[in-house]
Amino acid sequence: MEDGKEAGSKPAGEPKRRAAKAPGSASRQRGKTVRVQLHLDEMTVKRLGVHCALVSRNQSAEAGRILLSYLLQHGRGQEIFDKPDFDPDAL
Repeated sequence: MEDGKEAGSKPAGEPKRRAAKAPGSASRQRGKTVRVQLHLDEMTVKRLGVHCALVSRNQSAEAGRILLSYLLQHGRGQEIFDKPDFDPDAL
């Protein structure tokens, strides 16, 4: 080849597999996602699992939606944070 690349090689930053995403290419609906570990009682975890199975939603996304909805209504320090661009109950 004229450009010095071997046949079958991919440019840097390209995913190696067809289903893989290139770094930084994942789209986010509400900004950056961070990981947090919560310790919930067994019944709450079971109820969340059943609820998410029945409504076909991801447990993390649904727990985040429920927690955000609660914090918008009852959370302290609301003046520190910007109002979200979406309605958590509309999800």
